[in-house]
Amino acid sequence: MQNCKNADPLWNDLKIYNAVVCEGSLSGASRRLSISHSTVCRRISRLEDIVGVPLIRRRSNGIAFTKDGEQLGGFVREMDERANDIMFWIKQKKDDLAGVLSLSCCDIALQSLSRIVGDLSVSNPGIQFDIKVSAMNADLRLASTDLAIRATTSPDESLVGVKLSHFQFQLAKCAGVNSPSHANWICLNDAFSHLPAERWLGEQKSESQSQIKVDSYMSAAELIRTGTGIGLLPDFVVENDPYLEAIHVEETLPTWDLWLVYHRSQINNGLVKAFTNHLKSHWCENQSIPLPPEVSSTDLSWQK
Repeated sequence: MQNCKNADPLWNDLKIYNAVVCEGSLSGASRRLSISHSTVCRRISRLEDIVGVPLIRRRSNGIAFTKDGEQLGGFVREMDERANDIMFWIKQKKDDLAGVLSLSCCDIALQSLSRIVGDLSVSNPGIQFDIKVSAMNADLRLASTDLAIRATTSPDESLVGVKLSHFQFQLAKCAGVNSPSHANWICLNDAFSHLPAERWLGEQKSESQSQIKVDSYMSAAELIRTGTGIGLLPDFVVENDPYLEAIHVEETLPTWDLWLVYHRSQINNGLVKAFTNHLKSHWCENQSIPLPPEVSSTDLSWQK
């Protein structure tokens, strides 16, 4: 090893090591941090040079942590938690309308969100938006994401949020095309098998000739538009798209809600308050997703 014993550990190297610990592999850390596998290996080697002892052992089936590696792993996990607490603390102190607001959004809500973000950015040019669109829920216990719009029937009770919309799924096909009796079934991949629409077992699904799996409902909608197959989509997606058409089924189809949620420590964050107030005022007038029939734009109330 190189003589680096007098060097201070680099924070970024410790962050990478924490990702290795959390994921249990170098490749997992690479995916988690969106950096190359070679970068992870190089930075871990440098950290080992700084510490002066091996931290991991490379094996044919992965890696194993040395005793020192396990001990450092406990330290970096605590460090990561404290760093996250510091970031939340800093955000609580922010009361001006300038800076970065990080939003996580499920793909089916992006159209409505984009209009609201556009309106708010015109009236508050100091706000910079960082929008991450994903079918996976962002972890709001981490300070890297301020707010999330997610589809769920049971929002996390540890978060603060507002119910934005209630919608039902429809079985969809390409408009104007006769759906064959054994059409391909377009569905989400196995990572989403727990979702209501993916658990639904209808006659059409059981009789489909094959399944085509994708990673989001909007990807499924694109395949259905082209006549590749049929599948379940939110009703507002089908009803607002001239290239999609609902297929009547006798069975009761799944329902879902859209929620805006955020961490409780963000209640006094100026950027979060500005966004939530603007969203509550403009969601129904700018959106293609309908509010629940029993809720008007002035009735949106916080659920805690």
